[in-house]
Amino acid sequence: MTKTHYFSPGPAALPVPVREQLARELLDTFGMGVSILEISHRSKQYEEVNARAHAVARRLLAIPDTHEVLFTPFGAQQHFCLLLPQLTSPGDTVAYTDTGVWAHIAVAEAQASGRTVEVVFDGQPNYTTLGTPSEWKIPRHAKFLHLTVNNTVYGTEYARIPSGLGVDLVLDMTSSLAARSDIPWAETALIYASAQKNFGIAGCSLVIVRKDVLDASRPLAKANRLGNALSYAAFFDAKSILNTPPCFPIHVAGRTFEWMEAEGGLAEMERRALQKAALVYGEVDRGFYKGRPEKPYRSRHNFVFSLPTAELDALFVAEAAKEGLLEIKGYRTTGGIRCSMYNGVSLESAQTFAHFMDAFRTKYG
Repeated sequence: MTKTHYFSPGPAALPVPVREQLARELLDTFGMGVSILEISHRSKQYEEVNARAHAVARRLLAIPDTHEVLFTPFGAQQHFCLLLPQLTSPGDTVAYTDTGVWAHIAVAEAQASGRTVEVVFDGQPNYTTLGTPSEWKIPRHAKFLHLTVNNTVYGTEYARIPSGLGVDLVLDMTSSLAARSDIPWAETALIYASAQKNFGIAGCSLVIVRKDVLDASRPLAKANRLGNALSYAAFFDAKSILNTPPCFPIHVAGRTFEWMEAEGGLAEMERRALQKAALVYGEVDRGFYKGRPEKPYRSRHNFVFSLPTAELDALFVAEAAKEGLLEIKGYRTTGGIRCSMYNGVSLESAQTFAHFMDAFRTKYG
């Protein structure tokens, strides 16, 4: 049987040891004949699961004492909306970069919220670059600058997270958290990241918020008439168990963070990501394949490229599937190829894909 190498952009591959551990735990997680799928969220057992997930996230990500950690059931699109009434008031100025599909949606949500939105970099229509931060004209009175750190559809990512810009940062790190170590914590007001890329499965997201920002969010949320059950402060106060949480996704996130820690931590995850990216881009740069983003802005996770013709794109996908290389078709608006490698994708899978690229070029190039 052909081995499967799964390159989905999300939900993404889990590390094999985590999958195996979850399989062993699934019928009886706690040694009492009850699984994580059915345990009460008010039980001592789930409280331990929840506390462990929070603690390992803080350790692995090296989150400083200046910031708090909480899990929510929301995805990134909900955070696009929820962060605005908790960090700003109507009429406030906020700054955004428009660097891809999800960044563009975040901009649209801000524009619809009654805030004054300054788009300091607009990558439309091609989204092949992320601009030059030193050239951005960020209003001095802006409440924050929102950045989408990695753009999954167009395959772009900041080589270094912009910092020193004189403004608080709000970072969408859905496809980059737990795979890079350059977060400028003192300048970072809020981070949100859905789990299903680098550290788990769909159903929960991790929020990291600076303490002063969390404190300020309490009166802002009330003034903006945001329901208590939607506020970050309420989730924090309840230790992420405001109501029945997504117990299994939080458990999976905890187990995945523990695996990362055992494998060498955040530095090792970053090293592996860059190593896998180098294998694929090495093949792109040999010719025949055309990379979509400009080289300085290439993503370390989402490798977006095309072949000389649409027919060859389709053949590449079909031939790859025969070799067990799955989920590499490009996004519907970009076409071409998109191969995604998050933390759960092994170096072996990256090597196999790079070898396939080489063989395909030899045969059809």
